[in-house]
Amino acid sequence: MKKREMAAVILTMALCGTTLWGCGNAAAPAATAAAPAETAEAVPAETNAAAPAERPASQESSAAETEKKTSDTSRVAGAGDMTTVEDVVEEGMVPVPVSDLAPGEYELQVDSSSSMFKITDCRLTVPENGAEEAEVLLTMSGSAYIYLYPGTGEEAAAAAEADLIPAGKNAEGKSTFVFPLAALDAGVPCAAFSKNKEMWYDRTLVFRADSLPLSAFREGVVLIPAGLDLEDGEYTAEVTLKGGSGKASVQSPARISLSGTGTPEAKATAELIWGSANYDYMLVNGEKYLAEIVDGHSVFEIPVSCFDRNMPVIADTTAMSQPHEISYTLRFDSATLAPAGTVKEIPRTCAEQFRMQRLPGGCTLLTVAEDERFLVVPEGTAKENADEDLETARQLTAAEKIPVLQLPLRNLYVADSSVMDLFRELDALDAVRFTATREDDWKIPEIAAAMKEERILFAGKYSAPDYELLLEEGASLAIENTMIFHSPETKEQLERLGIPVLVDRASYETHPLGRLEWIRLVGLLTGKEAEAEAFFREQAGLADTVRGEGDTGKTAAFFYLSAGGYVNVRRPEDYIPKMMELAGGRYILSDLPGEDSARSTMNMQAEAFYAAARDADVLIYNATVEGGLSSLEELLRKADWLKDFKAVKEGQVWCTEQNMFQQTSGIAGMIGELHEVFLLAGEAKGSAELNYFYRLR
Repeated sequence: MKKREMAAVILTMALCGTTLWGCGNAAAPAATAAAPAETAEAVPAETNAAAPAERPASQESSAAETEKKTSDTSRVAGAGDMTTVEDVVEEGMVPVPVSDLAPGEYELQVDSSSSMFKITDCRLTVPENGAEEAEVLLTMSGSAYIYLYPGTGEEAAAAAEADLIPAGKNAEGKSTFVFPLAALDAGVPCAAFSKNKEMWYDRTLVFRADSLPLSAFREGVVLIPAGLDLEDGEYTAEVTLKGGSGKASVQSPARISLSGTGTPEAKATAELIWGSANYDYMLVNGEKYLAEIVDGHSVFEIPVSCFDRNMPVIADTTAMSQPHEISYTLRFDSATLAPAGTVKEIPRTCAEQFRMQRLPGGCTLLTVAEDERFLVVPEGTAKENADEDLETARQLTAAEKIPVLQLPLRNLYVADSSVMDLFRELDALDAVRFTATREDDWKIPEIAAAMKEERILFAGKYSAPDYELLLEEGASLAIENTMIFHSPETKEQLERLGIPVLVDRASYETHPLGRLEWIRLVGLLTGKEAEAEAFFREQAGLADTVRGEGDTGKTAAFFYLSAGGYVNVRRPEDYIPKMMELAGGRYILSDLPGEDSARSTMNMQAEAFYAAARDADVLIYNATVEGGLSSLEELLRKADWLKDFKAVKEGQVWCTEQNMFQQTSGIAGMIGELHEVFLLAGEAKGSAELNYFYRLR
């Protein structure tokens, strides 16, 4: 109990600290008057940067007045005075000191934390003497700022005018600044003084090392193929993709071919396999490479110019209405280079949140969301093979500790209800001993029967399991859903007791069939990989058949009415709107603003829902939250204003059955039934006898 109280105190302190930081400059004096919101500078056509001009005479005449304004700490903008502040320092960035760069002048990309502070051109000058600081010439999109300071707004307000960096002007009248720079790929504080608002604004700048050519770095700073201490041959290496919307993916590890090793002409070539077939060409180092479509994936052979550093590339996507070039970076990890053939990637079709790699001794390295790793050892594997595979897994991942799951697994604690259905589908419920869902709450008959017969026991909710029961019966693995992230102490306690924890992240999959593909992971854990593969292929084929029926032209909304008076709807990026698309319909709320949130739903005001969904052809009410509805009249008693909706007038209001979210194995069937619902809303005939939806009459 004391440990939990201490954890609560520590967590409270951490949250309070975060809140204070999020409120802006808490220690800064409050402004004497409310400042107007920031105004964006006009964005000009691209121009070449010019050297700073001399200060105009009018500015000289008002120098004393300006110094008074710039040194007034009450003129430091607070959070309420600024637009949204973006975090431009990427996770995993390693600062690159300018002393690592070769002397010369370079164009440099700069990321700014504010859309109000737009840099249209940046020229870096690295001196000959290997100094620890260089200068960059910044050209702004306008002339709204008259001073910069390499520090915070408070520091700028306290500095002497002689320490401020005055604006120059280029030929088009845009402001230019000569700014000091000590490191790239690091957050650089920069205070900017607005001429119009007469306030200091805090900015963070990141000068990106990946925008420089390899020739900009001193010899030995960047690991190039010639620097690898390896023989010619075929290898694999982990590769990380960044850029675009964040939804694209490439298979990792990638196959790497090395040639000419040990010479300055050494070359590395990667086989890059994208997660879809939507890319037709790539641009790497200015050269164009065409795709080969293999098993539904765009596959490229591209040169790898460096390792352990972001390598900029461009890929042309055909997924949009018009082909569009998108900038990405690829980072190949030299520490994971291993001879090819020792590790075999088990291919996935849609899932992105897990991967499986077969190791030489027959074991499988299972990785979930890049941070959970397990070694799955098949029944009958020789100990020496398992030990060698464990060492290989450690080398591949640089992980010190990898839990070993020896098959057959028994007495599983499956706290995630949606993954339980996948065990049922593979006839593997005998591996499950515990659940976090009570018997009365199960809508899948086979699982409810197993609980009634006490073949499966309730072992407490996910956040408060019966540790004594789990230990007494020898639980070998706990499978939790992502709610466990709200109760980290539970996960830590299970692991301290020697029970590994695997977090099911199927809810994070962006494709509906990606959720279903987690049956391959369950097949691995239960020794039923062949059965899982066959089932997934069959279901994917059914979904493809529905997709082949074409667009129905119908729109739908999926919602329920909360006790607080809100309308709870699915986010556009959730899997249910995507199922509607695969079924030939369209989610009518697809224009809702997206958010950086793992939540699949959001609340809307009734008025906003009325305006957005009134003309939907179909309404689908989520009855899994508070129980089913028996009639349209019952729904209208909850919200009389729904009577104006097109779907209500035309009798196209449907409810979900209680098993919809528990029966993960039925996703392909749900897509087919949604297609039937859309057909029934039109002139075409469809079947009204459905398993996952029923019409309200």
